[in-house]
Formats: sequence, C-alpha cells, structure tokens
Amino acid sequence: MNEAMKQRLVGAIVMGCLAIIFLPIMLDGEGVSPPEMNTAIPEAPPFPEPMEIEPLRPAIISDTLPDTDGSDTLAGTAEPEESGTEQQRAPVVDATPALPVLDASGLPQAWSVRLGLFADAENAQNLVNRLLSQEYRAYSEQVTREQGVLSAVFVGPVVTRSEADALRSELAENFELEGIIVDFGIDTNQ
Repeated sequence: MNEAMKQRLVGAIVMGCLAIIFLPIMLDGEGVSPPEMNTAIPEAPPFPEPMEIEPLRPAIISDTLPDTDGSDTLAGTAEPEESGTEQQRAPVVDATPALPVLDASGLPQAWSVRLGLFADAENAQNLVNRLLSQEYRAYSEQVTREQGVLSAVFVGPVVTRSEADALRSELAENFELEGIIVDFGIDTNQ
C-alpha cells in the first residue's frame, strides 16, 4: 500500500471515532427546549344534588273481603255535594281487579280450563299440540274415572276466576269446545 492510501485510511478511522464521540453529545437534545404545553385543566362540573326518594310501604292486601257496610269508598271518588236540586248518581263500579286468593294451605288458588276427557291418549295429545301451536299453556294428565283411566286436557293455570272465565270463553270461540273451570292442583284427579 502506498503512503496516500494509509493516510486516507487513518483519516477515515479518526473521523469515525470523532463521530462516535461527538454525535451523541450534539444529538442528546440538551440544547433544545420542549414545546410549552397548556396545563390549564378546567374545573370539574358540579355534581347534581341527589334525589331524595321517600320509601313507600307496599300495600298489604289480605285474603278477606272488606265489610260491606258502605263505609269504604274508592280513593279519588268524591260524592257530589247535595245542592238544592236532586242529582242522579252513577252506580259505583268496583274498580279493583279480581285478586288471587289463598287456599287453606296458604298457596295461591289457581284455575284451569278442562277441555275434555279422552279414552285415547293420542287424541288428547293431538289437542294439546293444537293448543300449544296457538300459544296456549296446555297440558294433559291421566285421571281415573268410572270408565277407567282417561287423559284430561287442560289449559292454564290462571290465578283468578275471572281470568279463567275469559279463557274458557276464548277457547270456546277459537276451538268450539265447551270447557269447564276446575281448581288447579298438583297430583289431583279432576
């Protein structure tokens, strides 16, 4: 190698070493100040005042009927004041819906509509399937009668007698079957 080539090689090594030493010093960012950031944080919004809810005691409805001495009046119905002229009064209609009643064992009394007794269990199941397809709560049970073991088809149960009457009328209209209303019971021969 000639002398010029050696000098170039030594110069390149020196320049590389200087770059390794001085570049980190020049690029460390000490001389550069970061941009100012806006640190103004707005105040938190005020919390709304909590609502004070007055707890209501649930109405307790007993399974006994109120006295019928006429002292009970419906809330919100005021009798018209007597003025010099005689006013006709509309008859007072009981606005309370029929409520479920407890039986002797303390369980809610329920009702079902029995649509029929079938000697052939397949016929009973076909009727149950028809009722279920129309979204009625239908079921069948085996009952023992003088004729033997029969399949009874029921729809229900419902918790009030008035619902059972409405259900029986609806079934008579839709299926042309006259049903009878029976007490709903578990493991009872109806």
